Formats: sequence, C-alpha cells, structure tokens
Amino acid sequence: MKNSILISTFLCSILSATSYTTITVNGTNSGWASDETFTDISDADNAYVTWDATNIYVGIRDAEIDYNDQACFLYFDTDPTGSNGTTDAYAWGNNITAPFSADYILVFKFNSTEGSAYIEFRDYDDSGSSWSQTGQTTSYTYNTDNAQMAGGTDYLEFKIKRSILGVTSTTDKIRFCMFTEQQWDSNYRYFVFPGSSNIGNRASSQSIADYKSFTLGDEFSPDLSKVSIAGNSGFRMMSSPVAGQIYSDLLAELWTQGMTGADVTDGTANVWTLNVSGQSWTALTDISGSGGGASLTAGTGFLVYVFDDTDWDGDSDLPVSLSVSGSENSSSASLGSIANGEYGLAGNPYATTIDWDDISPTNLSGTVNVWDDAASGWKSWNGSSGSLTNGLIAPYQGFWVEASGGTGSITIETADKSTSSGAFYRTLDNDSTGSVSFSVVAADYTDQTFMSFMNVGEAGLDNADGKKLLPFSASSRVVGLSYTEEIALDIHNLPYTYEGMLSFPLDVMLLTLDETNYVTDAGEVNLSWNLDQLPDHISMTLTDNITGSETYLDLESEYVFTTEPKGSFSANYDGPIGTYPVVGEPRFTLSVTYGALGQNGDATLPSDFALHPIYPNPFNPSATISFDIPDVSLVALNIYDVKGALVETLLQNHMKPGKHHYNWEPQGLSSGVYFMKLTTAKQTFTQKVTYIK
Repeated sequence: MKNSILISTFLCSILSATSYTTITVNGTNSGWASDETFTDISDADNAYVTWDATNIYVGIRDAEIDYNDQACFLYFDTDPTGSNGTTDAYAWGNNITAPFSADYILVFKFNSTEGSAYIEFRDYDDSGSSWSQTGQTTSYTYNTDNAQMAGGTDYLEFKIKRSILGVTSTTDKIRFCMFTEQQWDSNYRYFVFPGSSNIGNRASSQSIADYKSFTLGDEFSPDLSKVSIAGNSGFRMMSSPVAGQIYSDLLAELWTQGMTGADVTDGTANVWTLNVSGQSWTALTDISGSGGGASLTAGTGFLVYVFDDTDWDGDSDLPVSLSVSGSENSSSASLGSIANGEYGLAGNPYATTIDWDDISPTNLSGTVNVWDDAASGWKSWNGSSGSLTNGLIAPYQGFWVEASGGTGSITIETADKSTSSGAFYRTLDNDSTGSVSFSVVAADYTDQTFMSFMNVGEAGLDNADGKKLLPFSASSRVVGLSYTEEIALDIHNLPYTYEGMLSFPLDVMLLTLDETNYVTDAGEVNLSWNLDQLPDHISMTLTDNITGSETYLDLESEYVFTTEPKGSFSANYDGPIGTYPVVGEPRFTLSVTYGALGQNGDATLPSDFALHPIYPNPFNPSATISFDIPDVSLVALNIYDVKGALVETLLQNHMKPGKHHYNWEPQGLSSGVYFMKLTTAKQTFTQKVTYIK
C-alpha cells in the first residue's frame, strides 16, 4: 500500500503535548486512560507511575477501590543493587512479605467515621533491623509538602517528594509496589499493585509477588513522552526529546512508507529533514532503529506527512498519541551554519516547554515562527509581541529560525526550559516595551498582524521585525500585514522613543485561490485593534488611502471597509518557505506619533484640560480637533448650529490621560458656522468653526 505526496504543498499543525506541570492529585483520573501507562505497565494494570524533577506520582484505578476506610502502604526500594532494607514489610496487624528489600514505606490512612486522616513515613534501620517512624502528620492532615493523597470513585492518586526517598538524580533507580487494606462489610479486603486488584479477605500473612522497576531518567513517564496528533492528513513539523535513531519508535503509531523500517518500503517517503545549506527538503531513506537508520540530532526539527488512516484500513484513526523511549536530552542542543537570510528548522530538544525569550541565538532574527494548521497561518513572537503565546514552544515542536547579520546558529540550554506550558501572559521585565495587535475578519477568515515598540527598534528594518510568511498550504484567506522597505511584516518593530512621527503602509487583502495563484478580491472586512499595551506617549492614526478618511485608534476600536481587487501573485515559492509580496498600493497608511518622555521614562502628561484651535478653520472636507486630558475623565464632543441645536455627537466616552486628536469629517452637513463643545468632568470648552462645502 502506498500513496503519493506532493512536497510542494504543505499542511502542518501545532503539536499538542502535555507536561508534568498539568498533573493534579485530586482524586480523578485527570484524563489518564488505561493505555496511557508507563513502559512496562500493562493495560490491565489501569495505573500510571510518573515523575518530574521534584515528585513521584502514582495513580491506581479499580472498581473495588474506595477512598474511605482504608490504609495504603507504598513500598520503595531505593537501593536495588545493595543489601539495605528488608522483605519483611511493615503493615498494621499483618505479616506482609515484599518482593524486594524495601527501605522506605509511606502509609496513607483515611477513615471518615473515626475522623482519622494522616500520613506516616517510615524508613528501615539496618543497624537495628527495625522500621523507624521518621514522620507522621497530625489528625485530619492529609496533604503535606512531602506527600499527598487524593481519592475519588474507583480512583486513588499519590504524590511523593523525591528528596524524602533520596532519589533526586536522573540516574537513581527505584523498585515499587503497593498494598491496600480496606474494611468492607465487617471484613477486610486486600489490594496489591502490581497484581490482582482483590486478593481476598484478611489473613495473618500475605506475600506481594510482583513489583515495578524504574530508572528516574532512563525512560519517560507517560505525560512527558506523549504528543497528540489530531486533525486531518497533512504535514507536521516535529522534534524529539530523545536524540539518535528514534524515527521508527516515535512514528510507530503513524503510517510510514517509502523507507527502510517503514510500514511499507514502496511509495513516496513521508519523512524529511531540511538541508540547511541547500535550503531544500531531503527525504529519509531508512528510519530503522539500528543499522543504517537515520539519526536525529538534538535541537533539530523534521517534517512528517501524517495520513489520518494510520493503519490503512480505510478509516480515519486520528487523534493518536506518539511517544519515544530513551534518555531525555540533558545537555545543550545546537543548530548552526545557517547562511545569512536563510532558514533553519530547529526543534525543542526537551520533554518540557522551552521559552524563546530565554534562548541566546547568534546572528538570528529575533522572531520565531511556528505553523498553526487550525488557523492556517503562522504563530510568531519577537520577545514583545506576536501570536505565539509569550514565545513558549511545546515539546516535540519544530520551529523556524532565520539567520540575520551573518552565519546564524542557535544553542538551546536546559535553563531555557519554561515553568509554564503556555497558558499565561506574563508582564514584561522591560518597561520600555509596548505592542499593538490588529485583527482582521472577513466572513469565515481571520488573521492578525502586530506592532511592537522597543529601545532597539528602528524606523526601518531591524532584528525584531518578523516577516509575514506565506502559508504551507495554499487556500483562500484574508491577510493583514505591514511593509518596511517593501518587506512584508507580521510583526513590525518600532522605536520606543522617537522625535516626531513615523508612517508606513498597512495592507489588508482578501485572497481567493485560483489554481496556483492568489487573486485579490472584493469583500467586506472588519479591522479592529487592541491598544492595551500601547505606551502612553504614543498615538496612532489610520488613513484609508482610497477614501481619505482618518481614524484615531485611541478614539475608535474598529474600521469596516470593502477591499478592492488589485491583481494576483503566485502561491508557489522557491526554497522551503516564502514571504508575501507587495501587491498594488497598500490600503492604509499607519502614522505613529511620539510624545515626550519625562526623566523617569514616563510619558509627559498634560497638567490641565485644554482644547486647542481646530485646524484648519475654515475647513473642507475634514478638520482635526485636539485636546488634552490630565486625568481619566468622561469626555463629550458635540457639534451645535448657530441656533444652539445639537447637530452631531462626535464622542462620548471615558478617556485616559494624554493628548488626543479627533478627525471630524461632516456627512450631509450644510456649509456654515458651527460650534464645537468639549465637555469634561471639570471644564467645558467651546470653539467656533466654519465648514465650507
């Protein structure tokens, strides 16, 4: 069975990987299923054992388990190759024989009737051949910094701090088993893990036959080792937290073809790497896990075409979970020799999220890009602005970097790991930054483009500008972008301070796909903006180059218009990636006006309310009304005729402190004299203005 693949047409997706930071010990299975088990735990075990750098987590699921009236004994052997510990395991009123020499025991007890709930910790005293109680919580205390338990219907969860067991290294080994005693109908029922869930009523002695053995770092726990591949057939940019000959292991749940070690060896190969020097894709010929199988270098990304029918039986099998065995990359990972102006496909080399802002590249653009198939566009981030949430890159995710200013390289360190999986927006450490986001909506299509403000910003191109990349998969869409030096930008970085005003083109295009060409089309578009992160000393004005109308962004929140056809351009491009061209005349001009900053770097705000002379006066077709607001105030701007009748309300809103401008362009108004009245919380101003039609 084989299938042809056209490498010139891409369909990629952001990868979804969980992280141990999402584990909560709350008495539910937290989305875990019986097939999400550790390497040698079978589906029948209905369990998981997992860990992170701080804790070990255990989850047991069984229909006979009840949170109430039970005592749970967790046995650990932290010296598997030594003689410490004993097989005479500690248990209340029972003789329990462990399958190994246990040296630590944690006991969790809960009984709602007796009002008793506590955790007991014991270690084995080899010199005295006895179990010593080294810690016990007080009554009703069930969660401590060192240990925690939660239970729910048919489910138990435990969290144990690794330091109390002395297993803080990735090379440490442990052996583990569990015994649970539970009162049931005046009798006692026993459960063991691993093994039978119910071993009968209380007896004077009981042996546990099996155990699980782990090397804390040799294999991944389930939450770190799995990535979900969902959606439809198409390309995915990926990486791996394990280096070496991992392709066949990582891609085992997918359909592979055209390569040695694939499901079939005929057909077009569906795994590629990027030839950085040639800026072209190289199809792999062997993905075997040994011999001549291709090897993946840590920190390098690769491309795979995912067939939604992963076993070729005619049905879609997505989503599927991919995992990889082996030791996580524990050192730095590098990708280099990227020629100036060319691209590299890097990848997250770890099993946890990395933070682009923490990485220190050499001669690379400050913007990182990740493909988002759901939005049919790119997620980008330049350290201050963009749609890739704070520059957080998930495990198993490949990402684009571009060399700038010389031969580029990137080295990813373990210190670049993030403490978040991306579900937050943090406050920037540098106050001298700001951003503005523009959203474009046309029927079912959406897009975004961004402005950022930094001290390193330039009036022209600078290293924090992010190019507007063409999509991997050509399809009809709406696109918003700006230009500098005829380069299309997704993130336009500008100076934080500047004397005067900067202006540049901003364009919105509604594109339909005609075979291999994008054709600009007519259609209604809503352009909106978010100024929450715009610095106080900066104001922006949007000019429609077709109608001539001006919109002050701090006074309005959106602009609705109709795009006009203005030509076409090719959807194909040379090399592994392309950027949007300039097509005709851009629809808008965006003007950025800078105010003065005080000695402490804050915007110099007006000290009093003021209304400045209307300009021009007389006017046709429009006039600019400028006024100052020293404090947050409700502001009304009204126009009256010579008889005192209200003609038009231009503005009625709460305004933030600063210098404000309003562009008044009368519609259907007769020539004549009018009075413009500005009303604030403390003062009222009136000016006479003459409109000449």
